[in-house]
Amino acid sequence: MIDRFSHHRLAAAFDPRPRIGARAFRRHMLRSLLAVAVLLCLAVWLAGQGWRGPAIAAAAGLLPLALTVLARTAGRLRDRDRSPWWLAAYGAVALAGFAPIEDLTEAYPLETLATALAMAGFELWFLVETWLRPGTPGPNRYGRQPDEDGPPSV
Repeated sequence: MIDRFSHHRLAAAFDPRPRIGARAFRRHMLRSLLAVAVLLCLAVWLAGQGWRGPAIAAAAGLLPLALTVLARTAGRLRDRDRSPWWLAAYGAVALAGFAPIEDLTEAYPLETLATALAMAGFELWFLVETWLRPGTPGPNRYGRQPDEDGPPSV
């Protein structure tokens, strides 16, 4: 049975509304990256053993993890006084990275280089904005300043 405190923490992990400080965000992201590595290794190992169902279940664990990362990133953007809609721009740039632009390199070398540099620049800006820069001091349009250890308590 889930007690009230753990239920509150579970719900808070998926809540994109509160602001989250840089230190708490970095800690959450590093834990998430570690969890992704563990889940992927487990899924590959299970699949290699011929256990398809458990391998799929391990890989399916990536979905709730991705949702918490999106929620926490939205909270981090709010702490920087940025709209969470910047996540959509980041997703569009990340998806554009899968476009086969190398096929156009010979015909359009400058345009291809400019596109690749613009995409890398946006990715770098997003990384600096969410991982390195401090939050807006004091209250902003998204709420009060979070504690150093995480989002404000409700």
